[in-house]
Amino acid sequence: MSNKNKKVITGLHILGQIQTGSLIKAGSKKAFKLFLSSLIKKHKLRELGSYYHKFGKTEGFTGVVCLMESHISVHTWPELQYITLDVFLCNYSQNNEETCRKLFSEICEYFIPLSVDKKEIFR
Repeated sequence: MSNKNKKVITGLHILGQIQTGSLIKAGSKKAFKLFLSSLIKKHKLRELGSYYHKFGKTEGFTGVVCLMESHISVHTWPELQYITLDVFLCNYSQNNEETCRKLFSEICEYFIPLSVDKKEIFR
């Protein structure tokens, strides 16, 4: 069998949509940045860099963190009480699937969710 036909699973990618009742958490870039940084350290992941952008005083923010293990991104719309989240951790040096699920769950809980729509993709 040729390698080009072989399916390789390199990690777990979790995509989510969150409905929140917390306009403050959905709009607070600075607080989320500190929270996520501590969460990354807690799970012994390695942050390579990040970028955050706040869209206005009462509007949401976008944040992307590049990890040695892959990435985390979040986009918030407090005016819609809506957040999108994606967490992807590769399994190159160790199996990170459980860490990916825990990280996703802890980020969701931070936003005080009313509901979470979650999709797991093995890539």
